[in-house]
Amino acid sequence: MRQLVWKMLLVTVESENEGGQAMLNVGEDTVLITQEACDYLRISRPTYVKYLQLGKIKATKAGKGWRVLKTELDRFVKGEKES
Repeated sequence: MRQLVWKMLLVTVESENEGGQAMLNVGEDTVLITQEACDYLRISRPTYVKYLQLGKIKATKAGKGWRVLKTELDRFVKGEKES
């Protein structure tokens, strides 16, 4: 499975979301954990993981979870093809 390589030059903790977890900000793009991505897309975790495995959403594995850029989720929602 393809993985995104993120060049993280500057990572700042922007704010805490409703769940109390900090969201990382890389430049102007937000990095979301699996639960945040599922909430954003309003889909179940198994459906989200299926999309990851099919390559419909590009993300990277980090420990036991996944990290995805918010712009990648926006691309997916708009129905745009992978670049």
